[in-house]
Amino acid sequence: MSSEPAEKKGPEALPAPREADGWALFSTLLSGVLVWSAIGWGADRLLGFQALFLPIGAVLGMAGAIYLIVAKTRHI
Repeated sequence: MSSEPAEKKGPEALPAPREADGWALFSTLLSGVLVWSAIGWGADRLLGFQALFLPIGAVLGMAGAIYLIVAKTRHI
């Protein structure tokens, strides 16, 4: 039994989001889509397809970026 107050647990203990946090999440999403789209575009050029791997890369980049954003923002 110490005289120190107990640590807050719950929504009150979470820090308030900052504007920089939003830009970091946006840049994660944008870079995921752009990088994987570029990889898909390169695979299309290398293998001689018109537009097969570009949309696949864009979808994979979006899914991966959303997964990273959820993992970054999850407070347990």
